[in-house]
Amino acid sequence: MADTLIANRRHGAIVWWPTLAGGLIVLSSVKMRLLAALTFCCAALSAFEDRTKVENDVVRIVEIVSAPRTTRTMPGDERSRVLIALDAGNIQRILADGRRSRQHWGKGQALWIRAGESYAGENIGSAPMRFVEIQLKKQAPATPAARNHDMDPVSIDSKHNVLLLENGQVRVFRSWREPGATEKMHKHTGAGRVAVLLTDLEANVRAVDGSTSAVRASSGDVLWSGTVTHATTNLGTKKFAMVVVEVK
Repeated sequence: MADTLIANRRHGAIVWWPTLAGGLIVLSSVKMRLLAALTFCCAALSAFEDRTKVENDVVRIVEIVSAPRTTRTMPGDERSRVLIALDAGNIQRILADGRRSRQHWGKGQALWIRAGESYAGENIGSAPMRFVEIQLKKQAPATPAARNHDMDPVSIDSKHNVLLLENGQVRVFRSWREPGATEKMHKHTGAGRVAVLLTDLEANVRAVDGSTSAVRASSGDVLWSGTVTHATTNLGTKKFAMVVVEVK
């Protein structure tokens, strides 16, 4: 995303072009416009390039950047997907019959897209919007793994773990913690867990056997694990927040 944003900022400010001999050529206004248009097109194309963050036998996770005033079509796929917004903004959803509906997305908002469902959205804002798309490679299990109520994060601490959606394939909730605070020991069941960070994270994670590990990550990063039992302490000076997707 950084390269795309830099290109957008710079394409209108390119006035000089270095030659091989070390001299400088002053570009004509026509050439400047052509160069700016070419740079903008390249930036727009890179904005729609899916960047794979995680891939294994359970999920493929990609980051999508939607440039302002551009439309992205997600064709119907055999995989169901969860779409999570990393930035707030306004999207105009375009339905298959041509109808349009304007939607405001909040940071951390999640959308379920079932297998076979196509989706087209236009970023009608003035800033790029980033999304994380979690593609599920397997169908819903016939019998999901059972949860222990006393170890289930949503059940034991609904204040800090707010359910966003749940169906036969996933459970999605927003999780946050105050600076210096520690979660209750809990377990993520199922095929695996995705954590999409909405803030920077500086934490200490304690496993059920008492061992600990330090975690430092940035807003927008994606963390993957299998079934895991742990408790996290926020070592930062600010609240951390993430969207957790448990794959059943």
